Amino acid sequence: MVAYSAHVQLSDIIVRFESDRERDICELKSFFKYHLIDTTDESDCTVVLKRQASFHMPKDAEMLWQSLRHGDAKPARRFGRRRVSVPSKLNTNGLASCYYSRAREEYYYGLMLDLSWLCYHPLEHTIYHILHQPPQRKNKAVGTEVSNPLNAMPLLIHVITTVHGRYLAHGAAVAIDHKASLFLGKSGSGKSTLSTDLARQKASFMGDDLVLLYTKDGVPMVGSLLLQAKLYMDKADEKSSVDVPAELQTDYCLSAPLEAVYAVQQNGLPMSSVKPRPATELLQQLMEASNGMMMQYDRQQWLTTMYAISEQTPYYLLHYGARSSLTTSLLKNR
Repeated sequence: MVAYSAHVQLSDIIVRFESDRERDICELKSFFKYHLIDTTDESDCTVVLKRQASFHMPKDAEMLWQSLRHGDAKPARRFGRRRVSVPSKLNTNGLASCYYSRAREEYYYGLMLDLSWLCYHPLEHTIYHILHQPPQRKNKAVGTEVSNPLNAMPLLIHVITTVHGRYLAHGAAVAIDHKASLFLGKSGSGKSTLSTDLARQKASFMGDDLVLLYTKDGVPMVGSLLLQAKLYMDKADEKSSVDVPAELQTDYCLSAPLEAVYAVQQNGLPMSSVKPRPATELLQQLMEASNGMMMQYDRQQWLTTMYAISEQTPYYLLHYGARSSLTTSLLKNR
């Protein structure tokens, strides 16, 4: 019998988390602080957090993909036995992979350097997040014990959202007049700064690093994931995680129709400016910002969504100048 549970709404997906440990649910409630809902409605997906001594992959399971970092999924044989070390990973705990068992009709997602597995049952709409003890060798544990379900949260969110046609994208977003502006760019391009600066100007904050892209009734949409931002606060040397709505006292938005997409580039000039770009460039940017085709549960649906967004949404190059020059008016009057 499940002792503890919580309901989380990601865009319009209702996810029920279950665990027999109160600590797990408390940590999840803190993580999804702004997405918690009270509901008696049936959930779209159930995530069961389990702990067990070991995990055994079905013998007939075949590998579908293996990924080193966000958007870089390849067959396992491409990596061989070479040790890899990359700064930007899909998750913070190492190599991710996906297997499929035809006999059981189940998908298995694993973190290679973290003893954590996700078992997805398509017919049951249930994901079992299995955290298990490392093997013992000469009275010493191999690896470290997995005790926090949040360790695998990036991979878990990817699995939940991709099976429901919502796709993670590396980008920032704000809503202006209830319509979303999406900002794409490499790390360090200024997405966190510009999104929080716009939120201080009465735009509604939606995220500074990861957002959800999808279509609803044919309309491109943006959904928020985390309402935290990594910022340099009080002249600190390192970035710290900031709860934007609470600490910066801004509005926030959980989902909104996508009005425009901007590729962010810093120009070092006093003024910021926007210039229109072709839809073909937007499609390429979306491909780079979202997880690659191989990692999607329904690859054709993923392609259809990316094409729909690129065909229906205006795309601009945002030359990001001095912070004072970036205003909501600049985006409205583009």
